[in-house]
Amino acid sequence: MKYGEKTSQIKLSHVHNEGNLKLIYEDNGVGIPPDMKTKLFTKGHGKGTGLGLYLIKKTLEVYGWQIQETGTERKGAKFEITIPEKNRNKPNYKL
Repeated sequence: MKYGEKTSQIKLSHVHNEGNLKLIYEDNGVGIPPDMKTKLFTKGHGKGTGLGLYLIKKTLEVYGWQIQETGTERKGAKFEITIPEKNRNKPNYKL
């Protein structure tokens, strides 16, 4: 809500596909400009300290998970976290 400026709705959902679980966060805020998407998860970039999304990505990577932003500018942000059924860091992990 802080960076979405006009966010009034947040939706959380999940999808199972191709042996993965995908956690999805969507909002109806201002979205993220295309030129900012390439730097979004880079340390030091962003509207705040530049650590939030960087640390989230690094934490998820420890578990073999991935995060990406797939929203549309002026329509809202959309973050997708992909959790593989067979986690490469924990071979016996199952969803």
